[in-house]
Amino acid sequence: MERERINENTIRVMINNSDLEDRGISVMELLGNHDKIESFFYNILSEVDTEHDFDDDDQVSFQILPNRNGLELFISRLDSENQVGDILNNIMDFANKKNSDIDDISDERRTELRQSDDGSVKHPVIPKKSVTKSSNSFEKTITIKLFSFESAIAIAKTFDAKNFISDLYRYDNIFFLQLTPKNDDFSWEELKDKLAIVFEYGNLSDVNNDVLKEHGEPVMVKNAVDQLNQLF
Repeated sequence: MERERINENTIRVMINNSDLEDRGISVMELLGNHDKIESFFYNILSEVDTEHDFDDDDQVSFQILPNRNGLELFISRLDSENQVGDILNNIMDFANKKNSDIDDISDERRTELRQSDDGSVKHPVIPKKSVTKSSNSFEKTITIKLFSFESAIAIAKTFDAKNFISDLYRYDNIFFLQLTPKNDDFSWEELKDKLAIVFEYGNLSDVNNDVLKEHGEPVMVKNAVDQLNQLF
């Protein structure tokens, strides 16, 4: 288990699968039931906070990002100058550095997102017919609001995602799976048939794609379904 100081309020801890096995816990438990494993997080904090930067009465936030070898745990102290939004931004910035192929959002769009930071939806993500290709083709990303993290695992075990780019985000403690067809020539009927199994585990979301990229926590990007299969 390794640790890295991100800033004065945040520690990043790299926990491999053998560390989890030694502690009798799995990645799925960590992602699926946060209340159950609260003691696990605080035990990790006591191990890595060798300089005693965190006081017993500090309010602490825990965020996790799974990977093939285990997970990364971000432990952040919350105070008046470092609220939850800033904590998530620190994690998103770190994740974006690791996944440089995530598209940047324009300054203009960032301004729009800050103005609508109440979570309201202005541009529902619903597949629309393309105006640049044939009238039967689609180019939009499909965003599914999952019932739980276990829903993402179930999708990974039942859905053939080879023709899709798949991204998994967490936003307001809800998991969202984004699926983007690699083939722009899919018709809406073909897309509905392919995604039928997916909608057994979630609903079509009207949360905007850019809102998730700006304010959501990227859990797995580009090939989330494959990563879930490797982990579980």
